[in-house]
Amino acid sequence: MLATKLIGRASLAGARGLHTARPLLFKATAPKALFGDEVPNPATVPQPPPNRLKGSYHWMNERAVSVISVPLLATAFLYGAHPINDMLLGIVLPVHAYMGFQQVLLDYFDHRRWPVISRLLKYALVGVTGLSMFGAWRINTTDVGLTTYFARLWNANKQKP
Repeated sequence: MLATKLIGRASLAGARGLHTARPLLFKATAPKALFGDEVPNPATVPQPPPNRLKGSYHWMNERAVSVISVPLLATAFLYGAHPINDMLLGIVLPVHAYMGFQQVLLDYFDHRRWPVISRLLKYALVGVTGLSMFGAWRINTTDVGLTTYFARLWNANKQKP
C-alpha cells in the first residue's frame, strides 16, 4: 500500500514511473536478416563423433582425483609433513588443477570455433602442469617437502618481528 502511494506521488510529480527504456530502442530482428533465407537446420551443423565412454571416464577421473585429495590434505593438516604424503600431494594437486582448467578450456575455447587458440592453450596447460609437478618434486626431494613449505608460507608474516 505504501509503495503504491509512493509510485503514485512520483507519477504526479512528473517522473516517468518505472519505465527503464524507450519502447522503440530495441527492434526485433527477423531470423531471415541474420541467416539469409532460412534458419539453419540443427541436423546440418557438424557434430563430433559420438563417444559415450569419453565423458563418463572423464567425469569418473575428476571425481576420483577429488576424493583422493581429501584424505591427503586431511593427513597433511592433522599429522604434518610425511614424505609419502608430500609426494602424493605433488602429483594429485597438479592433476586436479589440470582437470579443472581443462574443463574451462573445453567450455570457453571450443576447438571447432577456436582451433589455433584452443590447441595453444591446451599445450600451455600441459606445460604448466608438468612444470608444477617438477617443482613439487624438487621441493619434496631437495627441500623441506610440500607440507612444510606451505606451512612456512602460511606463517611467513607471523614470524617477522
